Parts: sequence; C-alpha cells; structure tokens
Amino acid sequence: MLSNKIKTLKVGILGKPNTGKSTLFNTLIKKKHSIVTRKAQTTRRKTTAVLVKDEKQIIFTDTPGIITNKKNINRGMFKEASNVAFEVDLVLLLFNIKKDSIDDIIESVKYFEKYQIELVLLLNKIDLLATEDFYKRVSIIKDHFKNKIIFSISGKKNIGIDQFINYLIKNKNFINDKPFIQKDLSKNLNYLTEIVREKVLENVHDEIPFNLDFKVEKVENNKDMSVTIHITIFLKKVSYKPIIIGKNGENIKKISMLARKDLEKNFNKKFHLFLFLKVIKYNKNTKSNRSNNDYLG
Repeated sequence: MLSNKIKTLKVGILGKPNTGKSTLFNTLIKKKHSIVTRKAQTTRRKTTAVLVKDEKQIIFTDTPGIITNKKNINRGMFKEASNVAFEVDLVLLLFNIKKDSIDDIIESVKYFEKYQIELVLLLNKIDLLATEDFYKRVSIIKDHFKNKIIFSISGKKNIGIDQFINYLIKNKNFINDKPFIQKDLSKNLNYLTEIVREKVLENVHDEIPFNLDFKVEKVENNKDMSVTIHITIFLKKVSYKPIIIGKNGENIKKISMLARKDLEKNFNKKFHLFLFLKVIKYNKNTKSNRSNNDYLG
C-alpha cells in the first residue's frame, strides 16, 4: 500500500485522435484505467491513472484528442487538452509516425512551445512502418527538433515504453504528494465509475452513446475485508436497457464480472459489485423527472 506521501510526477498525454493514446495509456500502467473502444473520442474528458515504480508515482492524464478543424466540439476538446498542459509537470506529445505529416508535428510542437511547457515527443506506431521508412521519418523529425527528447515507440507492441519511463524516473524532478489511489475507497469514486464505464463501452460498442452517466451509490467495507459497491448507470432512453442487459442478462453480468476482476486486481481484495440501470427522461426546463430503476448485475 502507498504511504501518506510519495514522490510524484504529473504527466499529460496529448495527441490527435487515433494516435494510440488510450492503447499507450493502458500499456504504461499495465492495467486499464482509460477507455479503449472502436469509437473516436471516447476519452471524452480527461482521465487519470498512476504508475508506481522505484517508490515514485507518475500520474498520467489522458485527454480528448487535439483536433484542429472548425467544429465547436473539437475546439472545446482542443481547449481542454491545452488546459491539461498547465496542470502537469511535463507533456508527452504523441504522434502517429505513419500518418502524421511533418508539418502537423511541427505545428503541434510550436503550439505548446509558446507556453513554455516541457515537452517529450513520442513517435507511436513504429511497428506499422517498414525499417527504411522508419529510419527516414525519425531522422527528419530528430533533425528538426534537436533540442527535444524524442522516443520511438509502439504502445500496442510495448516497444520503447520502458525506455521513456526510465528516462522520466531518472531525469525528472518528483515532488512529495498524496498517493493517487487512496486506501479509503470512498475517495476513489471517479476511478470506480471509470472501470464500469470502460466495461460497458467494451461490450456495447456503437449501439449506445458513450456519454453515459454513472454514480457510486454505496461503498461498504464488510467484516470479511471484502467491499460491496452499488453503481447506478443513467440512461437517456428505455431502448438502451436491453442492449446493456443482453440476452437473459448475460451482457450486464459480463460487464459486472469484468469490472469486479479489475477492481480486485487493483486493490488486492474481494469485491461485490451491484449495477443498476436508471432511465432518466430529460426536458428543456428540468434535468430529470421520471425514472425506472432496475437492479441487474
């Protein structure tokens, strides 16, 4: 278990959509804390996870992808990604080395350089390039950014990950801060809901919107050292219920089982996880006024 204080480094992971941020995110921490699905922009708000090594913790913050076209939602996501950069000690700028043009990389780096933010460049998906193409593209990028730390990686294949993690551990200044995961589970409510959110999205895919709301209703420590958790999933349409429930309740049971296994792995104790679905009817003037509540898994 973590002590009251631990050497801490806060790191933001920023990049355009589909650069492999969520895959890298999960590889870094060796267990899933972010959302990996087939939908673009499923990391719709910043998500945080921790890697503990050599009695130090690195807190990674993953955000919606940086997008530069003119849609309002994309401008909002760009703003949120930019805001994260001011909340961390350094930023990992992630690029798809196969698809991102040199001009795109230069533009992104220049944008954050003007705020005097420390940057480390990660050239991801090197496993998708032929050897000759890889060396050619990396050489061009390194020649242009001679004053930048650059790592060539594959988040999917776990190539180059240990190298840049060790670089952070050995070369960056860590400050004393509280542990990210607290002993008291009631202080980890967002983390609990993100685990369930991930499992829901992995098992329903494109059939329902990814912007579901979740609420931890109960966290109870039992005499046998196990933990009982009740989480409500809020739905905007009745038609979403059978999709999440599945035939004979098989889908909701699978979601509950997978989430429970992740919790038990991460906290090293037994969990009893109960999921509820609540349908909320929204109108223009009131946030909600009619609901159906079912215990499902």
